[in-house]
Amino acid sequence: MHKTMKKVNGFSMIELLVAVLVMGIGVLGITGLQMISLQNNRAALYRAEAVQLAYDMMDRIRANQAGAVPGLAYDGVVLTGDPPAATDCNANVCTQAQMVIFDQAVWKCSLGGFHGTGTCQGLRAANVLPPANQQPGLPNGDGAIAVNAGTGVITVTVQWTENNNQIRTIVIDSQS
Repeated sequence: MHKTMKKVNGFSMIELLVAVLVMGIGVLGITGLQMISLQNNRAALYRAEAVQLAYDMMDRIRANQAGAVPGLAYDGVVLTGDPPAATDCNANVCTQAQMVIFDQAVWKCSLGGFHGTGTCQGLRAANVLPPANQQPGLPNGDGAIAVNAGTGVITVTVQWTENNNQIRTIVIDSQS
């Protein structure tokens, strides 16, 4: 008696392993693209927030035309400088000079790098600023303001640190 074996059609183990390997490489590629996309989205969010914060200070300067040269009272805010101690101008009547200091303090505290300072804690306690977990600002966010009295050009600089420890800066100039 002679048995005939039927040929079975299907996949061999090697073909299956190759298919799994190809799928795995594809999934890793897509995951890498997704990670890069998330990093770029975060960087874009930081840039957008930095521009918003710079324009916020420009608007504050335009609203308070203290001094003979518009905006000159705001000059001298430097990077790494702590926010100045300020009177709460939301709860009190302030002079133009007090409003300048208040604007500078609120702005520096909003940037994100000074949450632990006494001025920022005081402004948050007075409900001038939202809690730090609701308004974190930029990572290590800082800013500077320079006014050229001769040309009337106001320069607002916002600086922060990206996730890769690279320092980014946005500079906005405007005629006073």
